Parts: sequence; C-alpha cells; structure tokens
Amino acid sequence: MNLLKRLNNPVLFNEWKMRMRNRRSAWMLFFYLLVLGGITLTYIFLETEGGAYFNPNRTRELFMLLSILQLGMIFFVVPGLTAGVISGERERQTLNILLTTNVSATRLILGKWLASLSFMTFLVIATIPLYAIVFLYGGISPGQLFQVFVFYVVTMLGIGSVGVLLSTLIKRSGIATVLSYGIFFCYSIGTLILAEIIRELIQYYQRANNLPRTPVEWVDHMYSINPLFALLSIFGEGPANNMQLYPNSWLAQIDPFWLFSAFFGIVTLFSLLLSIYLIQPVRPRLFKAAAKE
Repeated sequence: MNLLKRLNNPVLFNEWKMRMRNRRSAWMLFFYLLVLGGITLTYIFLETEGGAYFNPNRTRELFMLLSILQLGMIFFVVPGLTAGVISGERERQTLNILLTTNVSATRLILGKWLASLSFMTFLVIATIPLYAIVFLYGGISPGQLFQVFVFYVVTMLGIGSVGVLLSTLIKRSGIATVLSYGIFFCYSIGTLILAEIIRELIQYYQRANNLPRTPVEWVDHMYSINPLFALLSIFGEGPANNMQLYPNSWLAQIDPFWLFSAFFGIVTLFSLLLSIYLIQPVRPRLFKAAAKE
C-alpha cells in the first residue's frame, strides 16, 4: 500500500492527461512516423529500382540507417520537450504554487521528467512496425533489436535529465532549450574530435620515439561515450571492431554499449539529484553552511 502511494505522482498523471489531449501531440506523432516511414520505404524503393525484389543482404544497412535516424530524432525532440518543464512553470508563475502543495520537490522533478520522456517513448514505440518491416527480411538478430531500444531509453533518460537541470537553472525556456541543443551538439562532435586528437598525439609520440605503432584500447573506448559510435557498436561497426586487437586486455572485454549506458546513467542520476536540490524551497542546512563558508 505504501508503495502504491509513493508511485502515485499527481504531477506525472496531470502532465500525461494534458499532453495526450493536445492536438499537437497527434500531429507530431503523424509527422514523426511520416518522416521515418517515408525514408524507409524510399530506401527500399531505390534499392529495388521500382521492382518487386529487395536484396535481404541490404537489410542490415537499412536497419542501421533507420536506427541512426531514430537517434537523430531523439536528439532533436527530447531537448525541446524537457528544457522548458520547470522554467515554463516559472514563467507562468505557477512554480511557487506547486512548491507550496504536498507535492515534494522529488515528485515534481521526476513527474515532469518522466511525463516529457513518456511522449518520446510513445513515439519510439510507435515506430516498431517500421522496424518489423525491416526485421522480416532478416540480417538482424532479436537481441540487437532489443538492445537498440534499450539504447534509446538510456539516451532519452540522459538527455532528458540534462534538459530538466537546465530548465531548473535558467529562468527562460527559450534560453534553456537553445543551450540544451548546443550542449548536446558540442558533446556529440566534441567527444569525436577529442578522441581523434588523443589518437593522433599517441601516434605522434610513438613515431617520435621510434616505438611500434600499436593502438591503445582506452582511446578506442573514448568513442563509446559518443552516442553514434555507441549505437554502431551494437552492430559490431565503428571503433568497436578494434577491440579484437586486444585479446588479453580486460579493458577490451568491456562492451561499449554498457560503457555508454553507465556513463549516461551517472549523468542522469547527477542531473536529477542536482535539479531536486536546486528546486527545493528549503535546502538542507549542510549545503547552506558549506555555501556560506
């Protein structure tokens, strides 16, 4: 009974009702499926050259293309859904009212966070028939299909938590949204550039000291925190293939997918805890004393 009371989050249920009754949600779902479905069917049409035969060997490429497009849509939609959940309440001057109710800061943050991500989860689940069309041709294992959807959930949780944190820190929804897009764009590009720079520096050091040019496994693992390369690692593509060069290294035995999940899990937990702390009307004395010192 106590567990049911804890799970009863009025903020979450109210957000679900408001979001699902909105006409914009239905149109957003329609255009989301229209874009992904149109790209998938166009790819099949071009591969068959308008005929009736589709080479099953190209199914893997189509599945990877669809997965990357879905990942791009997540990065495009989730920041817009989450970066204004708290700042929007502040702009409508309803945040102080919510904080004076029986709803705790933890329930408020988790309710807003889960309500925003639930709509994106609904969009992802709605694309299952598209994946089923591709899956029927073969070339993809059920385990990879399941892993891809788990990857989407982990990515959405991480991006959404950062969006909620920015919405808590910044008073204007527009600024928080733009900053959220900027952070994840720089993160996606920056992790790739940083890994390439470190790789080049190591190779330069090896050449300068006449050392054998051997790859370093931890550098290859740096690509794992990049969402694109983490997704490609599920299909055995990208830098994940280099891990076969280190058969005796324990670090090389770590699956890039789990490394990415652990990293985004830490980001999610840190962002949510910080958001809950910042939004609390009365903060713990320990933190107040530390701030005064």
